[in-house]
Amino acid sequence: MTRQALELKVCGTTSPADAAMLNGTAVRWCGIVVEADFSPRSLSVEQAACVRAATDRDVVVLLCDPAPSLVAAVVEHVRPFAIQLQCAESLAEVARVRAAVDCEVWKAVHLPVVASQASPAAYVRAGADRLVLDSQVAGEAGVRFGGTGRVGDWGRMADWMAGIREVPVMLAGGIHAGNLHEAVRQTGPDGVDLCSGVERQVGHRDPKRLAELLAAWSALEPNGGPAG
Repeated sequence: MTRQALELKVCGTTSPADAAMLNGTAVRWCGIVVEADFSPRSLSVEQAACVRAATDRDVVVLLCDPAPSLVAAVVEHVRPFAIQLQCAESLAEVARVRAAVDCEVWKAVHLPVVASQASPAAYVRAGADRLVLDSQVAGEAGVRFGGTGRVGDWGRMADWMAGIREVPVMLAGGIHAGNLHEAVRQTGPDGVDLCSGVERQVGHRDPKRLAELLAAWSALEPNGGPAG
């Protein structure tokens, strides 16, 4: 497929006030992490529903190896545009979620690659509507699948993106106003997904950093790269 015009997702939204900051902006998607033990930004389904009510953006809910009951609760109470499977879900799990919901299903693909991770093409065949290339960090508390502020290996991510043509691909991993243009230039994604790059501290959005990011975003050409 031909690469689409760039679209923007701001993830890790933890409060109605932070969600409302995105209203009326160039941000297409408001991301909310739900019941994911690895993430300090994780909310309950009930909290996510309150956050969802505060934004006019489409909502993407990030889940980690979710039970069918959690998927059903998210669909009922949060009404997401998409469910993003963020961890080491198997192909069978991706297919199960795809069969259970009417919304889009996105799959995060992490670098460096873990042994249990399938190929991007396999996730697409299992039913993923969009892929998110992200970084992961292993620590004493276990693996953190995204939201780390760690800049990804853009060279490797660009190589991966070049081989994925069936669905749109998002770039994530340590992106902020200062490196946005270079990240897009090097990788040529369909969209950008960021979190810590617009925070003042973990889980708390910074209006100034968000404004800087949106200014940098507006300076991009529709298909990526700085204008002018």
